[in-house]
Amino acid sequence: MKFRRISPTRILVLAAILFGIAVVGTVGFVLLEKQDPMAAFLTTVNLLSTVGMGEMPRSTSAQLLSVFLIATGVGTLFYAFTTLMDFLIGGYLAEIMGERSMKKKIADLENHYLLCGFGRVGEQVAKEFTRSGKQFVVVDTNPESIAHCRERGYLYVEGDAAVDETLKLAGLSRAQGLIACVDSDADNVFVTLTARVLAPDIQIVARANSEESRNKLERAGADKVVSPYAIGGREMANLIMKPMVSDYLEFVTGGGELEIRIEQFLLKADSPVLNKSIEDLQIRQQTGTSVLAIRKPGGRFDTNPSPDTLLEENDVLITAGTPEEITVLEELITNGPAG
Repeated sequence: MKFRRISPTRILVLAAILFGIAVVGTVGFVLLEKQDPMAAFLTTVNLLSTVGMGEMPRSTSAQLLSVFLIATGVGTLFYAFTTLMDFLIGGYLAEIMGERSMKKKIADLENHYLLCGFGRVGEQVAKEFTRSGKQFVVVDTNPESIAHCRERGYLYVEGDAAVDETLKLAGLSRAQGLIACVDSDADNVFVTLTARVLAPDIQIVARANSEESRNKLERAGADKVVSPYAIGGREMANLIMKPMVSDYLEFVTGGGELEIRIEQFLLKADSPVLNKSIEDLQIRQQTGTSVLAIRKPGGRFDTNPSPDTLLEENDVLITAGTPEEITVLEELITNGPAG
C-alpha cells in the first residue's frame, strides 16, 4: 500500500471540524433533552463512533440532531482517522525509519567517497560512481537535491558540508576521498578546509569556476582542483579539431559497445606480486589489461614501462582494460598468479 505525505494543516483542520461537531452535539442534547453536559457529550461520542447510544432521544428535534451527527460526524471521523494514519505512516514515521536505516548503512561504510553538492556537476559524479560500482554518500542542504537522491536510492546526509558534524555523519573518518562540488566557490573552499582539518590524509578534489578560486582551494587543502568550464572548453576544441580521436575516446570509455576503464592499484606490503616483473607476471597475457604507467613512491611516473620493470611496494599501477579484465588484474594483485 502506498501512503501519501499529508500536510499537518489538514490534520488540524479535520480536528477542528470534529471538535465543532462534538460541541454542536453536546450543546444540542443539553438544550433539547435536558441532559447534563457529560451525558450529552457521551451521547454525541456514541453517535459519532457508531457504538450505539442506548435510549433514543425523545424529542423530534433531538432525533433530527442525531441524524445530523451520524450523517456528518461518522464520515468525518472515518476520514480523519485514515488521514491520520497516512500522516503517521507515510510521513513522519516513514521518515524516521528511513533516517535510521540510512544512518545504519552509512555507519557500515568503509573506503567510500563523500560527494558534497548534488547539483548538475554532482549528479554526473554520482552517475560515474554508480557506473563504477563505488560506494558514496551525498551531502547537500537543498531539499530538492535530497529528494532526487532518495528517488535514485543514493545514500545521503542532509546538512551543510562545511559543518564538522555533517561530515562526521557522512563517515569522513572512514572515507578515502571527498569531492567538493557545491555551486558556490566560496562554499567549496569552506568544505575543503573543514574536511582537511578533520581528515588530514583524505584525498580531496574540488570544483572551481575561476583561477582565483583555484588558488584558494589549493591553499585550503584540495589535492586536485577541476574547472568544469575549462574541461568543457577543451572537449569542444578537441571535438572540432580531432573528431575521430574524440569519437574513439567516447567509444572506449563507455559511450559505445566497448568500455575501457583506466584504473589505479596501490601495491601494498602484502601483495604477492612484489619484486616480480611485468614479464614474470604476464599481466597482459593473464588479465588482458595494459600497464600504461607506474608511479613510484617519490612521485615519478614511469610511462610505458618495459616488461622487465620490477614491481615494488607502494608502486601505483595505472592500467587500462575492460571491467572484467580489471577484475582479473585486481585478483592477481591481491592473491598472486593462479596455480
